[in-house]
Amino acid sequence: MKENASHGDIVLWLILAALWSSSYTAIKIGVQSLDPVLLVAGRLLIGAVCLYGALKMSRMHLSGRLEDWMHYAVSGLLGSAIPFLLISYGEQTVDSALASILMGIAPVTTVFMASFVFADEQLTRRIVLGLICGIAGIVLLVGPDSLAQLGGDLPAQLSILAAALCYAATTIYVRRFVKRAPLEMAAGSTIVAAGAITAMAVFSGPDPATIELNASSVGTVVYLGLFSTALATLIYFQLVPRLGATRMSQVNFAVPVGGALIGVTVLSETIMTHQLAALAVILVAIFLVTGKPRREG
Repeated sequence: MKENASHGDIVLWLILAALWSSSYTAIKIGVQSLDPVLLVAGRLLIGAVCLYGALKMSRMHLSGRLEDWMHYAVSGLLGSAIPFLLISYGEQTVDSALASILMGIAPVTTVFMASFVFADEQLTRRIVLGLICGIAGIVLLVGPDSLAQLGGDLPAQLSILAAALCYAATTIYVRRFVKRAPLEMAAGSTIVAAGAITAMAVFSGPDPATIELNASSVGTVVYLGLFSTALATLIYFQLVPRLGATRMSQVNFAVPVGGALIGVTVLSETIMTHQLAALAVILVAIFLVTGKPRREG
């Protein structure tokens, strides 16, 4: 990662990858019994309450400046509300394997955008090779057969692609414009996102009489709110200024790795030889992009 990245930053990066890896499985479970709007509204409300509580306990407060609220809004809507909703809708019909491949566009897009915006994030041969390895590793991990599903449910697949582009744009925006404290940004952005999606749920969501809650759906929303939203958002705002957009974006290559490991350790799934090879390729990709750059002559 960046030369000034500490061991603590690397640990946080790995934790973020694990949190986002588990979120896709949780979303897949949640949308089986909950409307996507309710699922997203629930996780964001829980996340907002937790982060605002942490902000107050830290004797911090949200800014009163209009410019800072614009930053809350852009990062909250573009980085949470919109992609959360798009992914939840997409995963109603798109397999998680294909979703992993489609989300692989996020680090690729981020790296290309960053090379035009930031002088210290230039596109090098090493980074390009890393991106190619990352995409190849994801395809190998989930199985090339998953690509056969492309175009089968185009609106759902495009919604996941759009979510990936939202994440890429948010990472560039946060590094370029956001200078506020990580906890403040996490709280402010999540509050804005929660307000927007809750309003959407109230005015255009399902009839409350048709909502059937069960232990699985409630547990999923609580987990997503506490960990994949509150904790993950706080870590994200902590790391983007320190690691940069290019290296930060590689967490999206690590997400399928985390998903595979979760399947093995939690769901007792069997990992195949080609999946082990894929994990190795993805780890090489992450090393190429996030490792200490060398001068190219």
